[in-house]
Amino acid sequence: MKLSFTTIICLSVIVFLLTGCHWGPKRPADLPELTPCTISVTFGGEVMEGVGVMMIPEDKQVNKWSAGGKTNNEGKATMTTSSVFGGVVPGNYIVSFKKLDKPIDMNEPPPLIPKKYLPGQSKETIAVTKEQQEYVFQLEGLKK
Repeated sequence: MKLSFTTIICLSVIVFLLTGCHWGPKRPADLPELTPCTISVTFGGEVMEGVGVMMIPEDKQVNKWSAGGKTNNEGKATMTTSSVFGGVVPGNYIVSFKKLDKPIDMNEPPPLIPKKYLPGQSKETIAVTKEQQEYVFQLEGLKK
């Protein structure tokens, strides 16, 4: 029995679909259960799109899993752990924010969010729980 090229391709696709595609990263065995977490960001009362939100555990002995996200056009960031796993480990986090402009003449773009909110300098904190899934940060200061 001779199979055509089209038949072989179709059978390959069917086998692939039936076995599933598990190309994503494997979940680490020591990663605790995650809870959904959305962070909304406003700056001077305005929604901020394209803001990087970073969550660093306050106590890395208890929780080694950082999380992050980027705000959409509604100013909301859906947080992911280790950049791939949806949600965050419940616990206490230091939250920082970063948004960059893209000027033509400069090698390093200036931050559009005050330094007090930048990674390594932010004092903003949240306690993530399974019961609360949405958090709001109203940033203040001068835009550059």
